[in-house]
Amino acid sequence: MAAIARLEGQLLHSSAPSPTVSRPRLAPIAVGFGLVGGCVAMGLIDPTGGPVLCPFRAATGLYCPGCGSTRMLHHVFTGRLDLAVGDNPVALVMLPLTLWWVFISMTAWAGGPRWPEPRFRASHVWALAGTVIAFWILRNIPLSPFTLLAPG
Repeated sequence: MAAIARLEGQLLHSSAPSPTVSRPRLAPIAVGFGLVGGCVAMGLIDPTGGPVLCPFRAATGLYCPGCGSTRMLHHVFTGRLDLAVGDNPVALVMLPLTLWWVFISMTAWAGGPRWPEPRFRASHVWALAGTVIAFWILRNIPLSPFTLLAPG
């Protein structure tokens, strides 16, 4: 125990210079590289024909509001916006805001600068919730034109 206490005392009173790498400067760069890497991975890996990943769909056979999002991301990052719209149009519209929110949240978590988060009025949140619920219901109606809302 005494040896550990001496070692701790030496480390605390050491005159060695500490590293000068600044976490606040590196955090946005590291998070940005991580997000770009995730986007590249989504573009390279084609999820079409893979297993059903949605537990709601697996349990009920119905589409949830997020069904088709993985294929939508693949199509966005391969430049096929025409197919992305058919997979999940609501998630496609929300994608830029979602990417920004993930970037600023992860940058703050990593010790970087804290940028202002998007703020919404309660009426906007309720409108978005209503849109998502309506989309959820309409995409499960097996009649035309509602079948266009089902994932491609």
